[in-house]
Amino acid sequence: MNTHTPAALLAALLLAAPAVGTSAADAGPVVPTPATTLRLTVTGPAPATIAPSPESTAAPAPAARTVTLHCDPAGGDHPRADAACADLDASQGRVDRESDTACVLLYDPVEVRAEGVWHGRPVSFARQYGNTCELNARTGAVFAF
Repeated sequence: MNTHTPAALLAALLLAAPAVGTSAADAGPVVPTPATTLRLTVTGPAPATIAPSPESTAAPAPAARTVTLHCDPAGGDHPRADAACADLDASQGRVDRESDTACVLLYDPVEVRAEGVWHGRPVSFARQYGNTCELNARTGAVFAF
């Protein structure tokens, strides 16, 4: 009976494989860097500059924006990838954290979602904030796009 798990076999192969462009004699152990890839979505706040049409009394739905964030190295289509990755690293992968920032008590809700992995750990985060000030104070540059 084979007692080796597929993960253990893969780890042994990765550690034994030489780096590209080197021979097995001069290659040190290959330790893969855990990946960080997050799909980030911000919905809201509701557009304040668009008045409902005379035919409809419903307010327009808030627009959703989605970007991809990669870290180590920072990249993706997040406009502030370096700062977002630094914020995640500083909080050890927590998207939401405590803040001393005082925000105006204006209710203009913003919904956010983060799905993916941070340093190999699964991330699934969804929350609604009262306004963009609260969002920025609690999440830093992560949802600043």
